[in-house]
Amino acid sequence: MKKFILSAFFMMVVSLLVAQEQQTLFKNSKLRGGFGGPIYSWSNTKNRTGYGIGGGGGVVFDRGFVGAFGMGETFDAVKVGEKQLAMGYGGLWLGYTAPSFRILHPYASIKLAVGSTGVTDFKTDPDWSDNNWEDVVFVGIPEVGLELNIARWMRISGSAGYRLVSGFEGYGSYGKRDLNAPMLALTMRFGWFGK
Repeated sequence: MKKFILSAFFMMVVSLLVAQEQQTLFKNSKLRGGFGGPIYSWSNTKNRTGYGIGGGGGVVFDRGFVGAFGMGETFDAVKVGEKQLAMGYGGLWLGYTAPSFRILHPYASIKLAVGSTGVTDFKTDPDWSDNNWEDVVFVGIPEVGLELNIARWMRISGSAGYRLVSGFEGYGSYGKRDLNAPMLALTMRFGWFGK
């Protein structure tokens, strides 16, 4: 009897699922274009400026976009010959702009990434090939700002956000939570953004 009830319940659930119209994340969204470009960032960590450079790209669906990005950051100005904390990470990039046809409009995005931290001295290891990468980290960066339409194929956004880092065990005077910090970013997007 128990098997019969379970079988009947299973068949009912399956029939309800089959009867429903298939739903997808981008069902009503239309592919509008794609883009790529550089990303520059600045943060303040323990009264030291963090400098980041990277890039990303994605596809545009109506007012939103989905893509990927990668960043490298150092903390404090580069001093050749001195050990410096560095972090590299990359992953998923989701964004939203509305109304994007206006010359200046709101911009919001979230970056979700995995990466690692390490140290370098920029003298004996200028290309970081021997870098002592230690901690695997997970990074999340929500940000909001304004985007300016320079041309049909170029947009620049200035944004403020907050970098959340999990997995960092600390290094020197940096504690486990010291990489969690406010950030400013300048993003350039080159491509096609639809009508």
